[in-house]
Amino acid sequence: MAARLSIPTIQAAATAGILEHIERGGGDVHWVVAQARLTFDDLARPEQRLPLSSFVRLIEAASSATNDDCFGAHLGEICSLRELGLPGYLATFAPDVQSALSSFARYYYLLGDATDVRFETQHGVASFTYSVLDPASWPRRQDAEQVITMIVMLIREWAGAGWLPSRVCFEHARPAQAAELERILGCPVRFDCQSNTVFFTLADSERTNPAADPKLFRLLSWFAETVIESTAAADAQRPTSFKEQVLFSIDTCANLGNVSIHSVSRALGLEARTFQRRLRSEQTSFSELQEEYRSRQAVKLLERADLTEKDLANRLGYANLNSFIRAFRRWYGLTPGQFRERHGGSLRAPS
Repeated sequence: MAARLSIPTIQAAATAGILEHIERGGGDVHWVVAQARLTFDDLARPEQRLPLSSFVRLIEAASSATNDDCFGAHLGEICSLRELGLPGYLATFAPDVQSALSSFARYYYLLGDATDVRFETQHGVASFTYSVLDPASWPRRQDAEQVITMIVMLIREWAGAGWLPSRVCFEHARPAQAAELERILGCPVRFDCQSNTVFFTLADSERTNPAADPKLFRLLSWFAETVIESTAAADAQRPTSFKEQVLFSIDTCANLGNVSIHSVSRALGLEARTFQRRLRSEQTSFSELQEEYRSRQAVKLLERADLTEKDLANRLGYANLNSFIRAFRRWYGLTPGQFRERHGGSLRAPS
């Protein structure tokens, strides 16, 4: 059986403000995007999903490019949670801190995978935890500091400028600019902890949101539940073997008009060399899987009566019709026309 691979992803919405903050800090945006093995097209649509490891590399590279050791925390000071898509909007319009952080934690899954996000109340203390669980996404200091700072700023906005958390813990080692973090967060900060967590009092968790919109909050909550249900159904059909994930990524890249070993490996969050090594270990190659994708896609496209064989050849990237017909005969022992006639309205590739 093929080895299984699950690649954690995050919506491009999570990159909100990063590129602009790099420019303000005098950094080279193109260098940062390249370090993350992304393109500007990857970041163009907020709903598009990126490999989580690429996002983490992006914000770490942003810190290096701007010579800002606290890039994530400084970004968290000025970037609202509403920039983080649906979970952020729910938190923004919630009636109180507890509802805001509970909703953000519950629906964070819609923004990013492989992340432990929790709001808890234990032993008279409230806490919010944010920890990426993907071992490939490391170092991830800037991401952790940005999110925790955004949570602190949200509560401070509602409670007043003088509000301070009890303490903050981070999983990474103590940085050179730890004093700057303590200034921003306004409380003692500990490092080398098991998670990234901000602690505050139960009374603070009951603070109300002066800009709350109960009707919008209920509507967004309903919508989030609907999205979760549809996402769960899609996840049940998501490919799990490495081979099927490659074929899925080839299809995604084909729909974007750019199928290459580099675009597909990037979609999987892998370097091209690592991708090729993994393919060899699976006793296959990119060209073989691209061929398999074309054979599957050809049968699907044959179901469409409005497409001619020449249309199919063009869509599948063949230089001419004869090349496509030869390939199809190699796959199924028939020409596309013969296959269409034989199978009629119930086209299905032979097993």
